[in-house]
Amino acid sequence: MFAKVALNLTGPMDHLRLVWQTGETLLEAVVFDEDPEGARYNVLVALQEMVTNVLRHGYRTDDTRPIEVVFELTRDSLAIELRDQGPEFDPLQYDTSALDADESMPTQAGGHGIRIVRQVMDKVEYHRRDGWNVLRLTKCVRVIANT
Repeated sequence: MFAKVALNLTGPMDHLRLVWQTGETLLEAVVFDEDPEGARYNVLVALQEMVTNVLRHGYRTDDTRPIEVVFELTRDSLAIELRDQGPEFDPLQYDTSALDADESMPTQAGGHGIRIVRQVMDKVEYHRRDGWNVLRLTKCVRVIANT
């Protein structure tokens, strides 16, 4: 493993900005074969959408509840694990088929973040462990950082 960064977020802070800036810094050390800037941006948007879902839907904007984000950068992948203690919710079971058929910009809320994650990440896994939702997002990369 080249790098592992863990964020444990609680309290009245800008969770979204901290997660974005941390991810952005780590993504500077990786190469994507196609559209590197676009790929970096897409990964960050996907992560941002999932953190927003936790805050808005899982925690109902209660910023005293914990969110953990762990970034793991290896030789060939970036894995991001998002953990929260909200109600059990498996985003992989959420049906986005109606959204997938419509490629236009969304006009209403509901499922677009999950659709984005499925489209831009190479692997998405969910499980519930000890009262925590655990969502693992993986993107294949080539690391250019010094070891």
